Amino acid sequence: MKLIILLIGVVLLQSCEKKNLNKKELLEIIHSHEEYKDLELKTDFSYGYDFIDSIKSFREIVNKENFKSIYEADFNNDGKIDYLVNLSHPKSKNENHIVKILIENDYKNTLLIVSNTKGYKILNPGSNKIYDIISAKLIRHKNQNLIKLLSFKNHIKNRNDLLQYDTLMIKNNELTEFTKPIKNHHIEKIIFTQNGGFAPGKIYDLTLKNDSTILRSYFYKDFRGKYVGINKSSFKNLSENFNDIDFANLKNHYSIECSDCPSVETVIIFDNGKTKKIYDYGEKGTLGLLKFYKKIDTIISKQKWEKIN
Repeated sequence: MKLIILLIGVVLLQSCEKKNLNKKELLEIIHSHEEYKDLELKTDFSYGYDFIDSIKSFREIVNKENFKSIYEADFNNDGKIDYLVNLSHPKSKNENHIVKILIENDYKNTLLIVSNTKGYKILNPGSNKIYDIISAKLIRHKNQNLIKLLSFKNHIKNRNDLLQYDTLMIKNNELTEFTKPIKNHHIEKIIFTQNGGFAPGKIYDLTLKNDSTILRSYFYKDFRGKYVGINKSSFKNLSENFNDIDFANLKNHYSIECSDCPSVETVIIFDNGKTKKIYDYGEKGTLGLLKFYKKIDTIISKQKWEKIN
């Protein structure tokens, strides 16, 4: 009898549990964040400019993809439903509002709302304007839920060739580019060079190995000259990060449409002397590289440096 009562209780709890959010509830979560408070669910998946909407290849691709406002799937594999949402800014004749959208740090066309211990967390694949996203959709690959992005290319030279596709995944609770499982490389050394732009804020190079960290600073805060530090855990984390993003198969060169922007170059020595160089003009190569750059900033700011000759 006790077992029957227990089973009835479990069934009642499951029936009362809300498993899916509706459109209103999703918008409430989105609007609770100041930076997303004006966004609406996207219903028109054309870009919104006549000169682009009129391009036949653009219209055909958008129609073929059959985008929706909301996709439901378990993206972070925690057994709960997450939401990929395509959004738009409200139509406005206010020039100040339009300018604000253009100069914002992030694109906000698409958001991923994922479940976590505190409810839901918002992840933005348009962070730092790495991807100029038009819309996104859910795709399945070998029982894995992935995000297919349709974006504008960084360099558009042909009106009929202005779009690109990219695939994202969630790894370690963060959005990053999709990579197939690969054998980890043994990383021996990482050399990171930061070059300033028209108004240089940072110029330095950083050499990281398992047993040491060397900073040569030409223009960075109060640092001038050569410094040494020791941080084995940082090198281990950076090595894991590079293997996670499949660094060996990244492009050798990334760039954005910009004049006098800062740039970075990363050289990875691995597997008994092999070399991979990645030059990134504008520091917007990939989401995975952006994560690496943030880790470098943290290492430099928190490292206890000792000046050497």
